[in-house]
Parts: sequence; C-alpha cells; structure tokens
Amino acid sequence: MPSSCRIAIVGGGLAGLAVAHALRTFGIKTEVFEVAPALGEIGAAVNVSPQAVKALQAIDLGDKIAAVATTSPGIYTRNMQTGEFLEFNDRRKNAARYGAPYYTFHRADLLDTLASGLDGSAIHLGHRLIGLEERADGTILAFANGARVEAEIVIGADGVRSVVRQALYGNDNPSYTGQMVWRALLKGADVPQDVLEPTGHIQWVGPGCHLLAYYIRGEALVNIVTQEDTDKWVEEGWSTRGDPDEMRASFPNPEPRLEKLLSLVTECSKWGLFTRPLTQNWGRGRIELIGDAAHAMRRAAALLLQCALQAHARQRRAERIDRCRRTQRPR
Repeated sequence: MPSSCRIAIVGGGLAGLAVAHALRTFGIKTEVFEVAPALGEIGAAVNVSPQAVKALQAIDLGDKIAAVATTSPGIYTRNMQTGEFLEFNDRRKNAARYGAPYYTFHRADLLDTLASGLDGSAIHLGHRLIGLEERADGTILAFANGARVEAEIVIGADGVRSVVRQALYGNDNPSYTGQMVWRALLKGADVPQDVLEPTGHIQWVGPGCHLLAYYIRGEALVNIVTQEDTDKWVEEGWSTRGDPDEMRASFPNPEPRLEKLLSLVTECSKWGLFTRPLTQNWGRGRIELIGDAAHAMRRAAALLLQCALQAHARQRRAERIDRCRRTQRPR
C-alpha cells in the first residue's frame, strides 16, 4: 500500500521549498520529494528582487533571510574592452518603491533558510520520480527507490527536465537556447576592492556576451556569472566542469580590471541555458507546475523564485480579500 499525504511537492529546489514554506503559513502540511541525496542546487548565487523579498517577508522569513543576505545598492555597467562607464542602475530606487531591499545570496544559504521552518521528516531525499498515475481522488507517485505515495494534490517543482510535466504533456523536451554561462566563485579577500566598484556589484558588457561580479555572504565571496551567445554547446548535462583558460579566452582584450578578475579564476563551471515550449496551462486537475517545470527562463533562478513567491503573495491577498468579504456585514 502506498503511503499518503495531502500535498506532494516534487523537487526540493528554490521554488519547491518556497511553496512548501508558503503553504505552511496557512497551516497546510506538505511532503517534499527531492532526487538529490542532500538539499543543494547547482550554481553559486542568486539575486532576489524587492518584490520577491516582500513575499519572503510575508511568509515570516524576513529576519532569517536578512541574516544570510548581502544588500545590493546598485550595479555599475562598463564596456568590457575599454572600461568605459556606461550606466549605474540604482537599486535603492526600487527598494524605496517596494519597501524592501535588493538582496544577493549564496544559493545554499537561501535553500537552508527556506528549509529551516519545515519539518525535516517531511523532506524526503533520494526520491527520483519515475511515474504518475492520475485518479479521480488523487495521484499515485512512483519513485525509483520503490516508494509509492498517494497525494491529493501534486506540485511539480522538478526543474526543466520535469517528470511531472512530462506526465501531463508528453515529451516536449527542453531545447538549447544558443546561450551558455560560465560560473566561478572567488574569495572576497583576493579581489581588489576597486574591481567591484563602491557598491560591490559590476557588470561588463560586450558583443554577444556580458559578465556580472558581486559579493555574497557579506564580502566573503565574489560570484562571477557570464552569459554568451554560442552554438558550440554539446554537453548533455546542465553543468560541467570548465577550463579557466577557456573561460578567459571567451573575453578577448578585456579592460585591466576585468583582466585582473579573470586571472584569479582557478575553478569554473559551464552551464547551458535551456527553454521549453510554453503551454496554455501550468497544470491539470490535481496537478500543478511551478518554476522551471512550468516555464523555463533564460535569466534563471532569481526570476523563477520571484515568480513563485509573488504568486503566493497574490494568492494570500486574494484569501484575505475573500475572508473580509465573507465576514463583513452589509451596511
């Protein structure tokens, strides 16, 4: 006999854990099923906009995320080869507008924070979903380890290669976008302060590519992430260890500060950007999709997390309005 739960969330990444925590604020219990043997996610850092920070605050995570976040006042943009100043994006304006800061996080810290308020026994690691059986009163989930779970509602947060999505819509396989990223982490103490500008956040732009560098964990680490147009991505996996010299060669004739930053890279990874066809619906019956499983995006997890959190915030406002209407007496 399969075990049972009210809501099963397939995927323990940012979107899945955010939804689990959000539902917890309504007193709704969930069970999270994650394929990995430990919570974690490929990638080093994530940017979270003021709108998403407000949503995190709304599910009682404001103090916890502030403790592990680095505030980003704004981004300087320069020409990749000449170093010419192009613009300054003052993020404090949006912070004032929305009443919340713009944060950067180490991805592992944000995941830990999202998981911290959940019942550890409700997070099931090493569970790779291999099939779904839809029924009138629920869904049976089958996992590679032999476990079977019956859930009233299933939320697919299992990424761009979503098994939940495949069960709903068939093999609409993700396709390579023609863009890839390089990622690297440096010790903050190794990076000269003038490289990252006064705000600790800089972007260099050039033909068909750009590179971002910014502090996370206070100033303990510097995250480097690039994006470039290329048709040479052939690896099957989403991420593979890269060659620092190959990474540097992707940015010919860099201006001196960018050259210095790239010279410090000793380890890096490649990341192909993939997308998949949009569908008219992000679910069917008792099954819903969220995050990459619903709408793989090129600008990665920060936007996906924002979408997940803002969706919850909108739902919460709707619940409050409905409750108010039901309890107000006509005048």
